[in-house]
Amino acid sequence: MMTVRHTAWLVFLFALAARADPTVVLVETRDAPALPALGPQIGLHAGRRLTVQTLAARDADPMTFGDAAARLVASGRATVVVWIAPLEHDLLVFAAGSWPGRALVELVRVDAALGAPEIERTVALKIAGLLDALLAPRATAGAALGIVPAAPGAEWRVEISGLLARDAHERGSDGRVAVAASRGWALGAWRLAPLLAGYWQPSGAIEGDRGRASVTEIGGAVALEAGRAAGAIDAAVRPRFALGAVVADGVARDGRRGSAVVLAPFAGVEVAVQRRLSESVWLGAVVGGEAALIRHRFQIDRQTVVDLGTIRTHVGVALTISL
Repeated sequence: MMTVRHTAWLVFLFALAARADPTVVLVETRDAPALPALGPQIGLHAGRRLTVQTLAARDADPMTFGDAAARLVASGRATVVVWIAPLEHDLLVFAAGSWPGRALVELVRVDAALGAPEIERTVALKIAGLLDALLAPRATAGAALGIVPAAPGAEWRVEISGLLARDAHERGSDGRVAVAASRGWALGAWRLAPLLAGYWQPSGAIEGDRGRASVTEIGGAVALEAGRAAGAIDAAVRPRFALGAVVADGVARDGRRGSAVVLAPFAGVEVAVQRRLSESVWLGAVVGGEAALIRHRFQIDRQTVVDLGTIRTHVGVALTISL
């Protein structure tokens, strides 16, 4: 007679066997076409034991579903997650899995006029080939998918922003253009990224009580970004240190002139909130504040013409691209 211990071992072995079978989850996102035979077609062409499940998510935007699909794979509920984005004349088929370097690939683009049977066959063949590559040895899988190996979770991002900077003192408001690059790593639900930026901030004429000056600032900044995504929204906070070269030309009220170049260090923090437009593009707002570590006053013959103050803020729009 089979003992309880033997029964427990058999249950354990059957559970391992079940987990060994790959699972394909087909997600029905917003406006996805009805393809009732896609699941059986995948089983027919895969040439291996597998489980095909269907998940209804009709409110989900297919163009921003990548993060949710990646989480589904990370949870162990799916080997591959597949969903379809309808375009004007085509169907764009996406797949997410645990292959190295990135979670998302554009699997295939299919002409929507082909009809359901041909679309199902084409997509099923692509998924079967993807499973073969994914379940092959890791180096073979990466080569088959055309993926360049990268450090786990590592991601390069480039951010371009147009800002309005406001000095609390005589300098007032100026436009600022900034470009930043970061390389981030996933730490659970968070993203941690060292960031390096450069900026240019020209000024118009600054009128002071004792004269006027024109100030241009060119500088750089380093920051440590801690970010977290919630669906299509990505929020981040960035403690930062900036160093600007301030070039000033001024005229006193009595006609005396002068010019100077000084280095101005600043410490502050920046917050960015962006919305995902696609799998690799975000657009949103940036808000920050800085305090000058050295207060600079522009003087001509020891007479202060313009006081640059100590506190300044900035707000603007940022476009971020993942590389």
